[in-house]
Amino acid sequence: MPLCLYYRPSLKRSIKKLGSEQKKIVALILEALSTYYSSGCDLSKAKEAEPGFFYKQIRRPYYEAGIERNTRVLILREGQKCIAVLAGNHNQIKQFLAGI
Repeated sequence: MPLCLYYRPSLKRSIKKLGSEQKKIVALILEALSTYYSSGCDLSKAKEAEPGFFYKQIRRPYYEAGIERNTRVLILREGQKCIAVLAGNHNQIKQFLAGI
């Protein structure tokens, strides 16, 4: 069963604070994530859409995804649900995780 991608309101709030170029990158990351999850987590399928796509576990149950070095999306995995929580740079993700 493929994983499903959901969005928390906090993701939309974090996107509003980004610059226009970062917003475009986040849109590409979310598109690649959808491809990744719908393909049964086949990284090669996501890389066909976005060659620089990466997806890695930070600490349970949090993962991060991106297509370039600076802008990332933080994902909370709960069973088959993958919830996009935050978009931002490395420091913003680190700060968020420090607060939980």
